[in-house]
Amino acid sequence: MRKASLVSNYLGTEGFPPIKIRLPDELNSPPNNSDSKEDLISRMDQLIQRLSQWESKVNYINPSNKVEHGGFGWLNAREWFDLVGMHFRHHLRQKEELESYIL
Repeated sequence: MRKASLVSNYLGTEGFPPIKIRLPDELNSPPNNSDSKEDLISRMDQLIQRLSQWESKVNYINPSNKVEHGGFGWLNAREWFDLVGMHFRHHLRQKEELESYIL
């Protein structure tokens, strides 16, 4: 199966499968947890706004123009846009999982 078709398969679902994925050490550095809750909320709002602005543009970009993703291969603008949303939902699921441990 082509790597790009893996993205298409996941897009029909809520995103990545709910499994733990071990990243290579160079990509697995601990997160910077020094940001305040307000900063994180502000950055999330900025991300949502940027995604909203791009949503109407990606369908007009030639789907033959592709950029390589390290894990999924060559993706066009629509696939990259959908991957960002899928990745965002993945982090929201991680957040819910962490909250279940402390609540």
